[in-house]
Amino acid sequence: MPRYDYVCRDCGNSFDIRMSISAYSEGAAPSCPECGSDNATRSFAAVNVLTGSRSAGGAASGACGPSGFR
Repeated sequence: MPRYDYVCRDCGNSFDIRMSISAYSEGAAPSCPECGSDNATRSFAAVNVLTGSRSAGGAASGACGPSGFR
């Protein structure tokens, strides 16, 4: 089940909720666990992404990577 991040507009508390995609699509409104308010907005956090790039001489020269696979 996906996790959705929210911020309460009344007290500023950040929290996350796990709910089904269908419940989210239907507009389920979470309440803040700190103050009980239902005035929360969805927040989007930054995500780190690691790439599979290799140093010079790696895949370009036909050599196998550290795991032995191409």
